[in-house]
Amino acid sequence: MPEHAYDTIGSRYDIIKAASFNKLERFNLKRSVQPLLQKDGTSASVLDMACGTGFYSHLLLEWGAEAVTGVDISAPMLKCAEARLSRTSYASRARFLQGDGLEPRLYGAGFDLVVGSWFLNYAKDLDELTAMFRTISMNLAAHGVFVGICFHPTNDLESFAVGTNESPWRNSGVQYEYQHQLPGGIGYQIRIASFPPPGHPSPPDRVEFTSRHLRKCHYEEAARAGGMNGKIEWRLCEFLGDEWRSELRLEGDDEAWRKLQQHPPLSILMVGRE
Repeated sequence: MPEHAYDTIGSRYDIIKAASFNKLERFNLKRSVQPLLQKDGTSASVLDMACGTGFYSHLLLEWGAEAVTGVDISAPMLKCAEARLSRTSYASRARFLQGDGLEPRLYGAGFDLVVGSWFLNYAKDLDELTAMFRTISMNLAAHGVFVGICFHPTNDLESFAVGTNESPWRNSGVQYEYQHQLPGGIGYQIRIASFPPPGHPSPPDRVEFTSRHLRKCHYEEAARAGGMNGKIEWRLCEFLGDEWRSELRLEGDDEAWRKLQQHPPLSILMVGRE
């Protein structure tokens, strides 16, 4: 995602974080990352790549991190992040730096965790994905782990794209539209747009941007090429229960609910440095 697109969206990106979809996203990230934030009586230091408005930087501290360094390419996004944390008791344990994950550099001493909430999905090819993993690996301590919110891991993107486009994700407040294949067939470009809850009018400040979903094998290849030599684990999306289903107005539509579960747009990728 180009820098100017981030700058234009700014704090409006939080519209997506207020959607029903984010409850699912937040639940899946928390169940994977929280056990790593407190281990053997020690709190973890965290690098939050593509931190945006600091939404997850704040939650990572709330969930038990000792300190969080947030990095984003967009200065307006970082201003939003600083303002968000300044209103909390965690302000002294957070810092924010401007940087591009495609340009590997150090952001501090070896971190226990690097978190990337929708970070890797902006890579348009294997070279960019490898550069992102190089940024991750060089900032991790030897025992460190990367935890990322990513798209669903599959090498059969053709059928997954069709199924996702036919699924009622729009009811969750966020729509995913697979548009076309990327050069070389390595993945798809996706249009992501915010939508109001079912039955509500569309607000004037709707958010829309593009992203990319690469084949599972390319994430794993890039992780190794970028210096991540530890265990690679994909944790598939775990769905919420009946209350969330009702929130999406799908309580009486078993077919739509089945399609949703068969085409989850998110997963959690965990990769150890060593």
